[in-house]
Amino acid sequence: MIDENIINELVNRKVVSDTFRRLNPQKKEKLYQAGLLLFGKYGYDGLSVDKFCFQTKISKGSFFQYFPTKTHVLEFVLLLFDSRLAAFIEDFKRTETSILARDKLKDLIRALTSRGKLNVTEKVFYLFATNALYHSAVTVEGINIPRHLNNYINEVVVRGAETGEIRKDYAPTETAAIVASALNAILIHYFLRNVQPDESRVQSFISILFDGIKA
Repeated sequence: MIDENIINELVNRKVVSDTFRRLNPQKKEKLYQAGLLLFGKYGYDGLSVDKFCFQTKISKGSFFQYFPTKTHVLEFVLLLFDSRLAAFIEDFKRTETSILARDKLKDLIRALTSRGKLNVTEKVFYLFATNALYHSAVTVEGINIPRHLNNYINEVVVRGAETGEIRKDYAPTETAAIVASALNAILIHYFLRNVQPDESRVQSFISILFDGIKA
């Protein structure tokens, strides 16, 4: 359900109006979910205000009572998604039981690609927010969707270097950046196809990361 603290913050930032704040939680959640779906499907440039209104069954007048512009709708959706992704990572960290870095990364891949954790709409929006958005004409300042995932990977790599599981002749932050890029690539592959990797592929991916490709 919608976090009203974030809505209040968005009102203060003039991303949404006080009229929007007074909507019932179900209506706000519906507009958020529609934003996830439509931006993920059409991108920023492909989604017009008219199309958003048609898909959400609100009038154009209501749209401008809620949001100043389409860019503000995107900021609203991004900030809520960012908050929910942060909660996802925190919940994963709280329930994670593996000790080794390689096992933690395997568990993270399983969690992110599981159908029960992120739904199809969220996975498609993640692709848009972390890749396509940066090629569009709009810039939303202060929002970096991948940082929650990257920060966790950095924690795992730094700890792995401390325990001797990960080599220390490279700076752990550089190693973490490489691991994050590789993991993002595998997420793109499976999110685009909306399939879950089988265990052998997860094992192969982690083995290449940790053991290399030498004979």
